[in-house]
Amino acid sequence: MGEIDEEPFKKTCKKRFSAPDEAIIKALELKTLWQENMKDPEWHPFQIVTVGGNSQYKEVINPSDEMLKKLKEDWGNEIYEAVCKALLEMNEYNGSGRYVVPELWNKKEDRKATMKEVVSYIMNRLKTSKRKR
Repeated sequence: MGEIDEEPFKKTCKKRFSAPDEAIIKALELKTLWQENMKDPEWHPFQIVTVGGNSQYKEVINPSDEMLKKLKEDWGNEIYEAVCKALLEMNEYNGSGRYVVPELWNKKEDRKATMKEVVSYIMNRLKTSKRKR
């Protein structure tokens, strides 16, 4: 959890740069830069808001954060959303450590994989590897 999705970076860079190789390189450089920015313990782009008017609180992305505002202005909403999503995941799963946490993920449904899905996946992989022998 907390790994930035590189697809929005590739898509945006392909639109901006005419050479395909240059676009891929720039996308990976930009993604790596933001993945490193996210690890900085001094940077805290969150604000605490109350939920439902009662005494429950939630941390959300601060829309006034200068680094994120500049990212959105320079590179657009898709990249901004990818970085914000990764920030929220990282904060939720490992707020104190600020590093990526491995998590089994159901990409089709964009959610954490259930134990049943994990076991099913492993069993299918085992069956496939047995057939290849």
